[in-house]
Amino acid sequence: MPSISTTLALLCAFAFAPGTPEVDRSGAPQVDTNRGASTPSTTRPTTSPTTTSPSTTRPSSVTPSPSASPGARPPTRPRPRPLTGQGDPSLSGEALTPTDTGELPSFEIDHSAPFPTESLELSQVLKQSLETNIDLRTNAYDVEISEANIMAALGAYDVFLTAGLSASLAKTPQRGSAFTISTGQRSVSGNVGFNRKLETGGDITLSINVQRDLANQPINFLNPNAGSAELTRLYIQPTLTFNHPLLKGAGIKVNRADIDKAKIAKTQAEAAQLGTAQNVVRDILNAYWEVLYAHRDLVNKRRAIALTKEQLERTRAEVAAGRRSPIELRSIEQTMAQRENELLLAENALVDRSLTLRTVMGQDLAALDIIGVEPTTDPASINPRQVDIKAEIERAMQVNPDVRQLQLAIASRRIDELVAANQRLPQLDFRGTFAPQGRSIDRFPNAASGDAGENATWGLAFRNFFNSDLSNGLLADYQISGSLSLTWDIQNRGPKGNHQRAQLELRKAQESLRSTRQQISGAVIRSANNLRNSAKRMEVTEQAVSLAEENLEAEKARYSVGRSTAYDVLFRMDELEIAEANALRSQIDYLIAITELQVLTGELLPAYGLELHANAPR
Repeated sequence: MPSISTTLALLCAFAFAPGTPEVDRSGAPQVDTNRGASTPSTTRPTTSPTTTSPSTTRPSSVTPSPSASPGARPPTRPRPRPLTGQGDPSLSGEALTPTDTGELPSFEIDHSAPFPTESLELSQVLKQSLETNIDLRTNAYDVEISEANIMAALGAYDVFLTAGLSASLAKTPQRGSAFTISTGQRSVSGNVGFNRKLETGGDITLSINVQRDLANQPINFLNPNAGSAELTRLYIQPTLTFNHPLLKGAGIKVNRADIDKAKIAKTQAEAAQLGTAQNVVRDILNAYWEVLYAHRDLVNKRRAIALTKEQLERTRAEVAAGRRSPIELRSIEQTMAQRENELLLAENALVDRSLTLRTVMGQDLAALDIIGVEPTTDPASINPRQVDIKAEIERAMQVNPDVRQLQLAIASRRIDELVAANQRLPQLDFRGTFAPQGRSIDRFPNAASGDAGENATWGLAFRNFFNSDLSNGLLADYQISGSLSLTWDIQNRGPKGNHQRAQLELRKAQESLRSTRQQISGAVIRSANNLRNSAKRMEVTEQAVSLAEENLEAEKARYSVGRSTAYDVLFRMDELEIAEANALRSQIDYLIAITELQVLTGELLPAYGLELHANAPR
C-alpha cells in the first residue's frame, strides 16, 4: 500500500495540474493565414521608378490604434495563474469546459466597411482628380487668360483701317459793293487709310483723301452784278505720316516689353499649373495610402475582437469549471471592451480618411450617395533605392516649379528695369509728312481767245500728279514737312524713382530665388534622409515580423502541450499584429517620402504616366 506522503504528492500534483479540455472543431470555418489581408488585383497608371507592381508580401495589417508608432512595443499584460486547489467535479462536464487541442482558433473576418463603400483603384482616383480638381481647373483658366493677354499685347501692333466721309454746304451771297470770291460752296469728301504702330516706337500712317467741291464763283470780281458760274474742283491727296521717338520710348525691347512679359506670365501660369498638379497627385497618393491603412486597421480590429471573444468564451467556461480565476475573466472582459472601442475609432478613421480622399479629388460631397472608399490597389513590394543627393538637388534646381516661377519673375523684373531706365531719357520725337496731290479744276470757255474750256475729271486729277515735262521733276503738286520736338524733365525725379524701385524689386526677386533654392535643397536632403530611414525601418520591421512569427509558432507549440494558455497565444498575436502594422507603416512612409522627393524634382507626373491639359473646361 502506498505511503501517505506518496498519496499526498499525487493529490497535490493532480490539484495543481492545468486542465486540457477537448472540443471538436472540425466544423469551424477557416480563413487565410495572412490574417484576413485583402490582396485585390492592382492597377496603377504607371509604376513608380522605385517600386514594383503592387503585391504585398506581408499580411495586410495595421496598428491596433491610431496612436501606435513604428517603434511602439506591445502592451505588457499579466500572466494568468492557475487556481490552487481542486475544481468542483460537478462543474467539470464537457458541455461547460471546452477542451484545448493546441490548435489556434480561426475565424471568417468580414473585410467590408460597416457603411456603403465604393471600390476605387489608384489609377481611377488619379484620373478623376485631374479632371475634377478645382485648383487644376482654376490653373487651366489662368493659362488661357495669359494666352489671351499675349494676344492683347500683340494687338498693339495690328494694322488699323481708318475711313471717313463728310459733306458741307455754304451760301455767301454778295452784299453791297464788297468784292467776293465765292457766293456759295458744296463739298463732299472722303478718306481711307491705314495706321500701324512700329515695334521700334512711333507709328506710320497712310491715308488717301478725295474731295469734290462745287463753288459759285463770280464771273467778274470787280462787278458784283455780272453774275456767277459754278466751278468744279476735284482733289486726290495721299498722305504718308511717320512719327518716331529718338530717345525716350525708342527700341524694340522697350516697345515689346508688354508682349515679353505676357509670354513670361503664361510660362509662369504653366509652372503654377504643374506645381498644383504635383501637389494634388501627392495629396491623392498620400490620402489613398492612408485610406488603405485605415481599412486594414478596421479588419485587424475585427480579428482582434473575434480572437478575444473566443478566448472570453473559453475562459468563462473554465471559470465555471473552477479551473480559472474570475480575475482572469475580468481582465479579458476589460480587453474586450477596449477592443470594441478601438473598432469604433477605426470605423471613424476610415470614414474621415475617405472624406479626405474625396475632398482632394475635388468631388462634391453633398451630391455623393456613397462616402466610403475601399482601395483596391495595394502598396508595392518596395525595393529601396540609393539616392544621390547632389544629383537630386541639381535636378530640382532645373525643373522644380517654384524655382521656375521665381526665375521667370526675375526675367519679368529685368524687363521692368529696362523700361524704367529708358523712361529716364529726354523725350525727342521726329515727325515727317509727305503728301503728293492731284487736282482737276473746270476751265471756263473764253470767246475772245477761242478757248472752248474744259470740265474737271478724275482722270485729269490722277494725271496731274506728275509733270508732263520731267525736267521740272516727277511730281507736279506735293508737300513735304518734318519736325523735331523735345521734352526734357530737368529734375527727372519721377522716372528716376521708378527706375530705382525696379532695380530694388529685381534684387529682392533674386534674393527670393536664393532663399527658395536653399529651402528646396534642404527639402531634398530631408526627403532623401526620410527615404533612407524608411528603408532602414522596413528592414528592421521585416526582422521584427519574422521574430514575432517565430514567437507565435513557439507559443502555439507550448499551448499544444499544455505549457501555455490561449491568452498567451493571443498576446503573441498582438505582438505579430503590431510588428506587421509597423512594417506596413514603414512601407507607406517610404512611398510618401519618395512621392515628396518626386514633387521636388518634378518627376511625379511622369512617374505615373500623367499629362496635363492646358485647356480649361467649357
